[in-house]
Amino acid sequence: MEYIDSIPIYLQIKDILYRKIISNEYELGSQLPSVRQLAVQFSANTNTVQKSLKEMMEEEVITPQRGKGNFVTEDEQIVKKLRNHIVNEMFDATYDKLHSLNMNDQEIIDSFKNYVKQRDEGDE
Repeated sequence: MEYIDSIPIYLQIKDILYRKIISNEYELGSQLPSVRQLAVQFSANTNTVQKSLKEMMEEEVITPQRGKGNFVTEDEQIVKKLRNHIVNEMFDATYDKLHSLNMNDQEIIDSFKNYVKQRDEGDE
């Protein structure tokens, strides 16, 4: 696993787990791998993984069950809200970068439409 030096590892692990939940790799109500399994998977310290999971519990994305482990929430609204948050973060970063190229909003919209159209045509 390669990490970005400027971002704490526990946040990067949390982001990966969020993406797995949003993409349904970890389905609603499903059990997550154990802390040790995640530590091996991410080549990280168990305390680092535990910190990621603790924040996810505080955000109610996962719920602990005593003696059984951690489970993805069954609340679709929490996952939908999480997905919207991540999408907005991506759009914010892209929007700011494109504005720094002196593109106005309409140019950004047009460029994105063209991009999607080209992607769609490339898939056919």
